[in-house]
Amino acid sequence: MTSRVFLVGFMGSGKTTVGKLLAAALGYEFLDLDDWIENQEGKTITKIFSEIGEIGFRASEHKYLRTVGMRENLVLSTGGGTPCHHQNMEWMNAQGTTIFLHTPEEKLFIRLTLQKQHRPLIAAMDESTLKSFILSKLMDRLPYYIQSRIELIDMPSPEVSVKNLIKILS
Repeated sequence: MTSRVFLVGFMGSGKTTVGKLLAAALGYEFLDLDDWIENQEGKTITKIFSEIGEIGFRASEHKYLRTVGMRENLVLSTGGGTPCHHQNMEWMNAQGTTIFLHTPEEKLFIRLTLQKQHRPLIAAMDESTLKSFILSKLMDRLPYYIQSRIELIDMPSPEVSVKNLIKILS
């Protein structure tokens, strides 16, 4: 079994929830890459974006992924855009097992609508804008996400996802 698991997928796909449960089941450490970056930088992702832009953020994210992603016995939840830049997907595939939590657009829309106040990137979006945003970003990111070693499609619950992943990883 691999000592590193990288979870990829769109925001709202359940990477953090599944990641915590999976790490506990495996006896691994769990880290959320965005949280790690915020702790290292002492500021929010939103603030980092506003100060250095997406290009600067993606370079920083790349550096932190390469650092924290080398830990042993790790489940790492990546940001939704992480796999799409700086050959990060190829690197993660070389370093461990990548898992794509493939969640349908409709389910993402419902979840993100309920989580908007906690997600600065989408907080001000109305329903139509949010739907368009999800569809557009998914189309851009899907070619990267599907490079994952494992694709978990629309599981009914995080617990079921983890049970299935434990079987696959064993």
